[in-house]
Amino acid sequence: MIKKMNKNNSKKVFVRKIFDDVAKKYDLMNDLMSIGLHRFWKKKFIDEIKLKNKKNKILDLGSGTGDIIFELLKQKKMSNSQNQIILSDPNIKMMKESFKKFNDIKKIYCVANYGEELPFKNNQFDLITMSFSLRNTYNLKKTIREIHRVLKRNSQFLCLEFGEIDNPTINQIYQIYSQNIIPKIGSFITGNQEAYEYLIQSIKNFPKQKKLSNIFKQNGFKNVSFSNFAFGVVAIYSCNK
Repeated sequence: MIKKMNKNNSKKVFVRKIFDDVAKKYDLMNDLMSIGLHRFWKKKFIDEIKLKNKKNKILDLGSGTGDIIFELLKQKKMSNSQNQIILSDPNIKMMKESFKKFNDIKKIYCVANYGEELPFKNNQFDLITMSFSLRNTYNLKKTIREIHRVLKRNSQFLCLEFGEIDNPTINQIYQIYSQNIIPKIGSFITGNQEAYEYLIQSIKNFPKQKKLSNIFKQNGFKNVSFSNFAFGVVAIYSCNK
């Protein structure tokens, strides 16, 4: 069972430790848990990116092992020499895994920090992305306000997150799979069942599509929309400052 958060075991510390423990097997677990579907979802996510300029300043927040930026550079056929790209994650072990994906890491900057405490000036970025990391923040609304602060006016924030399934039958099957199978896979592959019990609980507790869209609007974003995939297992949110 997941330990209850307390003063000595805050979500901030707890989540960082979990990702420390699973960093080396994180990508493998994503493939196994989603039966490879996460790669399709991330390609669709990249399809939603709308960059207006040839040279852009891009922030991938909660970047993990760097797969979003890797896919962006590959799918959009962008050169990282023409864009300033920053990977931001509080977990250094996860970022070290991302180094393995890039041929020229010198032109991609890595910053270890939390989304609630972004070390950037106002109106800095042409694009900010988050993939399966927003629900891991310890203060959701503060993180969203920080994203809004550092994003340039009229620029895009794009977020991929787990959502609520809109089909009762499929939802029942998914709940059985996620609650009973995923933690066991996690235990077998990473030796850390608690990490994947946390994953399931974090999805359950996270605001669902309409509520999260309203939170974005309440914290300054406009043109907020979302698209469901796999009956709502995941959703892609797009909005502008």
